[in-house]
Amino acid sequence: MKIAFVTTYDATDINSWSGTPYYMSKSFIDYGVEVEFIGNLKSPSRLIPRIKEIVFNRLFKGKFGEFISFYEPSNLKCFAAQVEKKLQVSNADIVFSPGALPIAYLKTNKPIVMWSDATFAVMHNYSGFTNLCSSTIRSCHMYERNVIKRLSLAIFSSEWAAKSAIEYYRANENIVKVIPYGANIAFDRTIKEIIEINKLKSRSICKLLFVGKYWERKGGNAAVNIACELNNLNIKTELTILGCMPPNSSLLPNFIKIIGFVDKSKKEGNDLFERLYKENHFFVLPSIADCTPIVFSEANSYGLPVITTNTGGIPSIIKDDVNGKMFDVKLDAVECAKYIGQIFTDFDKYEEFSIKAFEEYITVLNWKVSIAKIFLYLQQLLNS
Repeated sequence: MKIAFVTTYDATDINSWSGTPYYMSKSFIDYGVEVEFIGNLKSPSRLIPRIKEIVFNRLFKGKFGEFISFYEPSNLKCFAAQVEKKLQVSNADIVFSPGALPIAYLKTNKPIVMWSDATFAVMHNYSGFTNLCSSTIRSCHMYERNVIKRLSLAIFSSEWAAKSAIEYYRANENIVKVIPYGANIAFDRTIKEIIEINKLKSRSICKLLFVGKYWERKGGNAAVNIACELNNLNIKTELTILGCMPPNSSLLPNFIKIIGFVDKSKKEGNDLFERLYKENHFFVLPSIADCTPIVFSEANSYGLPVITTNTGGIPSIIKDDVNGKMFDVKLDAVECAKYIGQIFTDFDKYEEFSIKAFEEYITVLNWKVSIAKIFLYLQQLLNS
């Protein structure tokens, strides 16, 4: 089996989209699927759309929302034309993409498959798609409808996203599947290794790890409040912040450790990630809005239970008291701190929780398991 792996960017770059396309495509290759990369697509000379964008946004100054020329059909059709040209000389059996943009207007006789974490319908006014003008909203819904119509198989990483494809874009229920993403890490561990890692963890300091690029949306302030409340409960706690720089960081308590952005593509960055995931007890990401964060799979792969919120596609990833715990988006830091404290102060209970989190990763939240499921669907597609 050969797939054309289509992206607008370079899917072989481990830093593209947090490494998800890199590990996704690598997992296909590891499974024995031949992968042809079609990416690094060029945007057309968008002179007229860009002028329209600049004039509209400057003239109305957000009064009617923001116009974004990138999502205009003319731009996405240019992406599709580049893919079509490359497919003409390709012997790939299936066109596969981790996103809608490069295939929204694609014309091909080959089956088209998408594996995505959201649709525009669920993202609009939820996560990063706010204050858009009516024209851009129409363009976004248009590309989503177009791609749904073209798909032979629509795979989503959560029930939340899959439901929106069916209910909002009238996707055929028979082609919609829910399969989670894996963890963007290079090495897997064993239960024996997790047990050994836990033996080396502190019993006197409760260590929390926050990894996120967007401080507000990922619930950075709530994470700080949880750490503060744990200390108020006389449970000595440290919170390590990775991936971003909090506002007013100089005013944060001294038990908050800020590391900022780390490049995992470099050995020193990867080694730092490894050390932090091994020495911390809980992964804390109380998101205000989120799809299906891959960092949850990564945390579980080290036996870290996830403390998060019940929003977006998270309920498809986190099972309460199995691989983590979800709280209300309007998180009560005291309630959350008490939950963590009760587990941490009974370390046998913590170790049991950690093993369950790791087992969830092994059986559900890893690329190998997910790719195996998708491979069967792709075979059925080719045999139908």
